[in-house]
Amino acid sequence: MFSRLALKQTWAETRPYVIFAVILFFAGVMVGGAAHGSLGWLDSQIAALEKLADKASSSAHPRLTFFKTILENNMYKTILSLYLGLVAAIMPILMLVLNGVVLGYLFGLAADGGANVWMIFVKGILPHGIFELPAIFLACGYGIRLGIQVIRGIGGSLFGRADPWASVSRMLKMSVPVVLFIAALLLIAALLESTLTYWLVRA
Repeated sequence: MFSRLALKQTWAETRPYVIFAVILFFAGVMVGGAAHGSLGWLDSQIAALEKLADKASSSAHPRLTFFKTILENNMYKTILSLYLGLVAAIMPILMLVLNGVVLGYLFGLAADGGANVWMIFVKGILPHGIFELPAIFLACGYGIRLGIQVIRGIGGSLFGRADPWASVSRMLKMSVPVVLFIAALLLIAALLESTLTYWLVRA
């Protein structure tokens, strides 16, 4: 059903959107890092993350709870962002920018407090981030492309073009192997974050 040629074609068509997703994310990181002082909505995002971490730490099996919490949270938000890209690509764009801003803001706070941001990145982000970030970029890039194809489909319908929704239909079908690949990356990332990253941060 999903031939190697079809998968290669899907990647070739999606790659520019993935690159755009990377740019959006790191633009968000720079904006967040440049922010000064306390920003209420960002602080609430950080508080929510701390609440999840505290819940895991206080459980009978902290690492297992941490793993399940990370995996469920990342799977839900990432896959939801992909499919909600159908609505004019708004959700994946928001996810990229907001996640980037939160990360940049955290780095900025750490730097203001005199912490070694590079070491925080190497120990707290890099081990699992090499799997988690590509999963997010792929999901959001695919979601952005999906949203653009929907807009084109609407335009094609209005102007009477033949089969204006063919591309959207094909993308929805090909989203199955894409989601499976994303899920595999997120599973590996959650395993690493709840073990290696967990150990490195506390070492």
